Amino acid sequence: GACRRPAVSTLLAVRSRVPAARAWLVLTAIVVCSAGIRTALGHRIVAPWIMIDEIVYSELAKSFAAHGQFSVRGVPSHGYGFVYPVLIAPAWRIFASVPDAYVAAKAINAVVMSLAAVPAYLLACRLVSRPLALVAAALTVSVPSMLYTGTLMTENAFYPVFLVCVLALVAMLERPTVRRQLLVLVLCAAAYGTRQQA
Repeated sequence: GACRRPAVSTLLAVRSRVPAARAWLVLTAIVVCSAGIRTALGHRIVAPWIMIDEIVYSELAKSFAAHGQFSVRGVPSHGYGFVYPVLIAPAWRIFASVPDAYVAAKAINAVVMSLAAVPAYLLACRLVSRPLALVAAALTVSVPSMLYTGTLMTENAFYPVFLVCVLALVAMLERPTVRRQLLVLVLCAAAYGTRQQA
């Protein structure tokens, strides 16, 4: 009898983890499907069209990839957020061709913005069941502003960063430890470094 108890408790622990593991598989599928769809839709946009912002952010990313500095056509520029150019800089680091780098930057956008489903899911889990939290995650990557993934705009980074900030803020309000308060401050600084409107 005593030998069976650890086995039974282990079995129950495994069973309780299975629904959580399934939920994470579904969440991963949501992120992957969203990123794939957004990447495919991004191919329809063949050139920057939101002037002059897209040109500025591509120049900042190109400059950071080449020299580790932020400049636009050789002129130092510090009036823009630095998070987004750093995020898409690998596209210019890997590809010498501007059209290839542009396509890669839009693919990065698709992945990063689709990752907004993760903090949305974690927030929703605090209020509703896992299946409903997955619905919330799917709706998070179904909003019309997901079309920004086809543009070189800070919205691509700000959407997931904002949701991570909200998640950290909720966790801090639940248990206001010094570590959680510092994390919220750091994330708020990162949000500001992404878009000053934060």
